[in-house]
Amino acid sequence: MFKHILIPTDGSELSEKAVRAGVSMAKTLGAKITALHVYPTVFALYYGELAWTDDRLQMDLRETAQKEGNKFLEHVQSLADAARVPCERILLENENPWRGIIETAERKVCDLIVMAAHGRRGFSALVLGSETNKVLTHSTIPVLVYR
Repeated sequence: MFKHILIPTDGSELSEKAVRAGVSMAKTLGAKITALHVYPTVFALYYGELAWTDDRLQMDLRETAQKEGNKFLEHVQSLADAARVPCERILLENENPWRGIIETAERKVCDLIVMAAHGRRGFSALVLGSETNKVLTHSTIPVLVYR
């Protein structure tokens, strides 16, 4: 059935549950996993239509995002190791996390994406959308959404 599962993580509590489910599923199926954390290309502070960026702040925030992302990926690796599931880790910088998820799944020839559903509801979900919804909308690879 599924032989290569992409598991994106943002380190959130719900993402942690999706990671555990994805690793368990991979173990059951005898599949390998690719753990992915995508962080933004540009960090900006927004107020209305204004955006403020600063080169030093950009560098500091990028370093922090990389450290945090590596921490999330190390955690997935430890779960995979404990379950004896082969795991590759990818830390990716991309302007659009959903696009980075899909491009990575395609590049790595994954046949399933397992990711968390983040709990936006009502009007905010319509206006802002979510990375999960964007992956569901644009991916040709099956997506299992963990709630």
